[in-house]
Amino acid sequence: MWIGDRASLARQRTTTPRIPDDARVQRSLDAMRAAFLELVSTRPLEEISIKEICDTAGLSYPTFYRRFASKEELLNGIATEEVRRLLASGLSARTHRTDGGSASAMCAYIEAQRPLWRTLLTGGAATAMRQEFMRLSREFTDTQPRINPWLPIDLAVPFVAGGIFEILAWWMKQRDDYPTSNVVKLMDALIIDTTARSRNIDLLP
Repeated sequence: MWIGDRASLARQRTTTPRIPDDARVQRSLDAMRAAFLELVSTRPLEEISIKEICDTAGLSYPTFYRRFASKEELLNGIATEEVRRLLASGLSARTHRTDGGSASAMCAYIEAQRPLWRTLLTGGAATAMRQEFMRLSREFTDTQPRINPWLPIDLAVPFVAGGIFEILAWWMKQRDDYPTSNVVKLMDALIIDTTARSRNIDLLP
């Protein structure tokens, strides 16, 4: 009976968005998020059970399944929210020509939440985070005018998104006082100067 209830809750989660409707629900969501990040900072996602997440958060199985169908869905929610904010910060800086540009804006966003991003980029969530980074980068690219139409989109997205991800993941493995300005320069030289500045290149048909 309980298994059926759990399956039913999981199906509802995949079809009906659950929007926090009071402070208690929000506290439960925050506790699950914090517990998950604590666990995934130490070992791969596949080694973490939902029971561990619930025990660490001090919540029950039914509470978890009222919100999420799986631990992967919990991770995807965290990853999607953070990657969207990161990409939006870079896009806003480019659109408004903010000093330092998109690389500076993205690095500033991550620097402000370094513990969270270190967990997401270098812990057990890194593989899923990279996939989400790729997916949302393509989504953002589809809404923007092409700066270099000669560059095939199916090459540009994995190249740029993968490059930015690897630079940021490398950064999160460095000492805490590693200069953020160095990361901005690396991103600008390796990614932005190569792909995000207008240039004319003739490719043979």
